[in-house]
Amino acid sequence: MKRLHKRSRGTSIVETIAGLFILIPLLLALVDVAVAVLAQTANDAMCKSAARAAAESQNVGQAEAAAQTAVDRFPAAGYIISKGRPQVTYNPNVSVRVITEITWRPPVQIPFSPRDLRFVTDVTEPVVGTL
Repeated sequence: MKRLHKRSRGTSIVETIAGLFILIPLLLALVDVAVAVLAQTANDAMCKSAARAAAESQNVGQAEAAAQTAVDRFPAAGYIISKGRPQVTYNPNVSVRVITEITWRPPVQIPFSPRDLRFVTDVTEPVVGTL
């Protein structure tokens, strides 16, 4: 009986290259998703910190100043381009609402999308500064 030997010299390299055409964009997309999660988590933490600081204030002016100070002190990672000015809604003796916005840049440009993207977070805290 004669055995047939299959030639497979170039097929494995072709299969590897074809697989990489799928694998590399998928990995790059996962990097963007990971950075998006980090950016949104940072914005959530920043907004919560600003709302807590504003909730300890006696009036709207102090609440706005406390929220701005909390945003200014919040460390920004390299992918965060800018932190917007917090919007504070102060309801005396009840609650304070703070809205923060960050602009972030994905490490890998997403086709047909703007270069910089925005996340907005809204947090409401009860006022604890008055008795």
